[in-house]
Amino acid sequence: MVGDGAVQRRALSLALSATALVVALTLVARFAGANGGDLPPQVLMQAFLKPEEGRLELLVRVPLVLLGNFGFPKRGPGYLDLTRIDDRLREATVATARQIELFETGERLAPMRGDARVALLSNRSFQSYATARAHLQEPKLPLDTDLYWNQGFLDVELEYPITSPRADFSVRVNVAPELGQRVKLHLEFLPIGRPPRVYDLPGRSWRMPLDPRWYEAAWTFARSGFVVPFALDRLVFLVCLAAPFRQFWRLLAVVMALTLLQGASLTASALGATPDTRLLTPLYETCVAAVVVLLAIENVVAPSLRRRWLIASVVGVLSGFDVGHVLADEWQFAGAHAVVSAVSFNLGVALGELVALVLAFVALGMLFTYVTGTRLGVLVLSVVLGHAAWHWMLDSAHRLEHAASAIVSTASVAVVAWWVLLGLLVGGVAWFLPERFDAREDPNASSRPRTGPVPCL
Repeated sequence: MVGDGAVQRRALSLALSATALVVALTLVARFAGANGGDLPPQVLMQAFLKPEEGRLELLVRVPLVLLGNFGFPKRGPGYLDLTRIDDRLREATVATARQIELFETGERLAPMRGDARVALLSNRSFQSYATARAHLQEPKLPLDTDLYWNQGFLDVELEYPITSPRADFSVRVNVAPELGQRVKLHLEFLPIGRPPRVYDLPGRSWRMPLDPRWYEAAWTFARSGFVVPFALDRLVFLVCLAAPFRQFWRLLAVVMALTLLQGASLTASALGATPDTRLLTPLYETCVAAVVVLLAIENVVAPSLRRRWLIASVVGVLSGFDVGHVLADEWQFAGAHAVVSAVSFNLGVALGELVALVLAFVALGMLFTYVTGTRLGVLVLSVVLGHAAWHWMLDSAHRLEHAASAIVSTASVAVVAWWVLLGLLVGGVAWFLPERFDAREDPNASSRPRTGPVPCL
């Protein structure tokens, strides 16, 4: 009875913890979605960066819809009061210099001059550097202009002192990071004597070199690849994959098979092997959700590392195609070092997979050892994750249906099918591995009475 009571207390504790976690994730997702709910789904900032002798010039266009918290003075039904706006424009100029940080050879630059003005929504001067520069030299809008407070632009001109126009320049963006990928900075870098480079940066980014050397490109891509395995869907899959097993090296073999196939398919995807990428993300999400449901059931019934090898091989191929767009987006930072960048990204992903597996393995071990016990922990964890994955699978299947109906060409489907076949072939190798590969330690074996013939004395 004491043992049953302890088990019940552990079950209740885990159930409460799981409930609290689900509620917390739901609230975070709801508030994250509500944050910035009055903004358009995509807000684009534009900028030009041009080094010259002794100075670095930055021209930035910011949509006024991003600047609601500056409290620009208004009149009438919500028009900007241009007679009283100068102080707020100076504050916005300082904020722009703070949120778009520029560096020369690793040293942060401080602006020596700044100016700002508002522009009408119909103004198209930022189509090129020359027209933007000319626009900022023109007279400002008349003070009686009727410009609604969130239906125009703030145009900022900043000037920085530099030692050489051919130095190594870099940029770091920290504009409205709470909005995530909804804010983009389209930056055109105009170096002396070299072709211009165009970058699309998220509202929050690392410090990015604008003309990278090979080791800078390697570090940038390795860092980007390392964070890929820590996405929530990948962590859920990894936890469900590893939950019933306590043999780390056998799990590592499964994860490395996944990683190798993922690296091959993501490189192929980034190089344009898939003509239409609209199908890939919902296909991957649906596949992973379905796999988590199957793994959750198998965890309770009869977990097998061989079946996990097969599953991981197929998921690895689809995961590579899903991650391929990340690598494709990062190509803008490769400069002249495309090969080094691709290799570094794959190495970063592999290292991230290894670290994620170690963390999941240690966390599960601590949970099972000090809180729930292995059997109860695997059962409750599988039920919670399987239930969540079921709803996730239904939502993803709905998006997949819409994506599939919008695709006219079948070329992308054929390419993905060939890669999935490769994953199945690699997964089939597991059935030729030694029997001991699939052996699973029973943590309660030592406490069971021995059975079998009793030796005669």
